[in-house]
Amino acid sequence: MSPTKLLIVDDDRDFVDGLAEVMEMLGHLVDVAFTGRAGVEAATGDDYDAVVMDVGLPDLSGVDGLLAILEVKPETRCFLMSGYSAADIEARAGGVGTLEILTKPFDPEALSQRISAAGRRDR
Repeated sequence: MSPTKLLIVDDDRDFVDGLAEVMEMLGHLVDVAFTGRAGVEAATGDDYDAVVMDVGLPDLSGVDGLLAILEVKPETRCFLMSGYSAADIEARAGGVGTLEILTKPFDPEALSQRISAAGRRDR
């Protein structure tokens, strides 16, 4: 099986670089984007097994970004990251089934296991 392909979207470059490095060490292929629009463009233009997007992006809400991705690529496993309560995010996302919420800080190894447990698509 090929490694899972992951896109991380957050405007905090230090956070993204650190998370990407850890996820690569755990065996994932990782791309990054630093704006919501860049993340949507990347995710809808390529095949990712999972997208991890921050809720609080300056140009586009992470909820709106992931919903846009799921319209085009409904099979993509989506994770929203936030330092705030998950209840409001769940309400805004409208109960989308493939969407999961991560409260910062979270364990990258646990995220890796959640992504891997969902299975990998053949390329």
